[in-house]
Amino acid sequence: MEQDGLRAKPSFRRINRATRLTGTLLCWTHATAMALTATEILLQPTTSRWTTAWIGSWTLTGALLIIWALLRTAQKQRLHQINQPEDDDPGTAVPDTTGYGQAA
Repeated sequence: MEQDGLRAKPSFRRINRATRLTGTLLCWTHATAMALTATEILLQPTTSRWTTAWIGSWTLTGALLIIWALLRTAQKQRLHQINQPEDDDPGTAVPDTTGYGQAA
């Protein structure tokens, strides 16, 4: 898997960087949302700002999860394209060289 090798194209590097950044933001946002939830359970704050921060952190976590999943899918597709040989046509059948498919 040559993610940062010479064959990696600039478009893959951009997607790779965006996926990593989004994944990092997702982890931090989720940790923040969990900490706010724990604080709400223990301290039971009643301010309107608290409710907005709590709902906002969980909403942002959900949005980042969707964005990360889409970016990860695109990243895997690009990596598959990079690792596929240039002359290999995905619609072409590979000849059977094992001898198992031939009649005796």
